[in-house]
Amino acid sequence: MDLSTALAALKDGTLTARDLAEACIAARAARPDARDNPYVAFSAGLLRAQADAADIRRAAGRPLSEFDGIPLSLKDNYGTGTVCGGTWPVFAGSPRRLPPMWNQPGGVVSRLLAQGAVVTGKTRMVEFAFGGLGANGHWGTPRNPWDRVHHRVPGGSSTGAPLSLHEGSALLALGTDTAGSVRIPAAWNGLYGYKSARGHLATDGIVPLSPRLDTVGILALTADDLAQGYRLLTGTVIDPLTDPSVIRIGRAPVALWQDCSPGVVAAVDTALDRLTGLFHPVDSVTIPELDEALALFRRGGLAGAEIYGFLGQELPAWLPSLDAYVGPRIRASADVLDYDARVAFLDRFANGVQALFHDVDILALPTVAITPPLLADLAEPSAYGRANLMALRNCCVANLGDMAAVTLPVGTDAAGCPVGLQLLAPRGADARLLAIARAAAAHLAGDY
Repeated sequence: MDLSTALAALKDGTLTARDLAEACIAARAARPDARDNPYVAFSAGLLRAQADAADIRRAAGRPLSEFDGIPLSLKDNYGTGTVCGGTWPVFAGSPRRLPPMWNQPGGVVSRLLAQGAVVTGKTRMVEFAFGGLGANGHWGTPRNPWDRVHHRVPGGSSTGAPLSLHEGSALLALGTDTAGSVRIPAAWNGLYGYKSARGHLATDGIVPLSPRLDTVGILALTADDLAQGYRLLTGTVIDPLTDPSVIRIGRAPVALWQDCSPGVVAAVDTALDRLTGLFHPVDSVTIPELDEALALFRRGGLAGAEIYGFLGQELPAWLPSLDAYVGPRIRASADVLDYDARVAFLDRFANGVQALFHDVDILALPTVAITPPLLADLAEPSAYGRANLMALRNCCVANLGDMAAVTLPVGTDAAGCPVGLQLLAPRGADARLLAIARAAAAHLAGDY
């Protein structure tokens, strides 16, 4: 069941919040393999308590909102505080529970709880969100469910978020996205994902990776569900586009189409060819200083220096125990001496990106350039580093350039793994981008 269907069922009384909670619990119980558990914390009792409270409110004619009783998962870097007399720990992908100060709800969680949303649990993540593949040396790396034979990574750093949707233990999943951490797992699991523009949704109450680049994101089963999730977090209704033919869609620069795995470009091109019947295509777009921005990202960007500084100041006891996937890269960022120059460059880069949207409404490109790698192929640090950078390459541009982004599933690659089409929009255009994504999804499904 998707979110939009559940909302309708709650409204007309054909389902209760407890019904939805029991379905989530049953879905979790049906997949007992601890290796593939999406969660670091999942409590059936706490899930039932929240659902029962929602049903009592609805029966009394006083639901907190349409979303009262809707089950969703939260990434393990979100604080929640106490809910229905219980709580979920915050590990942020590390082996140790973080101090209580990091389990306080920020603006996003406070709003969804005030709307009556039911938290199913806290989902797995890359340690301190510093990676795009989903690998974690402490908690293990779940399998990508699209390959039943080989152990492929599911994407990260919001690793467990797509798996909670795939198994049916949540109807919406919240993650964070600093360079692709919502869009990569969404794309690699055949789901829809949305990354907010910087500052559009509050990031307080979330363990930070990069205060400059961190954003809130949503993973969902459908484009309609993305729009509903956005309404839950903002109160804004995503209205249908009145005339999609005026939307100017431009092809991202060739650098973001190169070195893709077999079948990736073909799947995205096929989708774009079909979208020419809906939107107004324009020529390929030039992103000023893109090569320089990508080179900066390959050198660690801002995130490495910022997470090293955060851990050194706030959680120094966690530095020695960082896993082999993130530890060497974080410690290498201790020697960044040109941080201010990097910030100044990204300010200029973001301003140049925003200016290009005078001539185009959205940019289109593959969400992820590569097929989800086999976990066995990532054992060597150099192999992990190459795959991580390639997975993040097409997504990091949105964070560096201060754009909103969505990913839509558009087929599979030569390995039979899902491929995503990424659409980028300027800051301040989040709601419009989600409307465009809904129209694109409907058109690709033949319904528009």
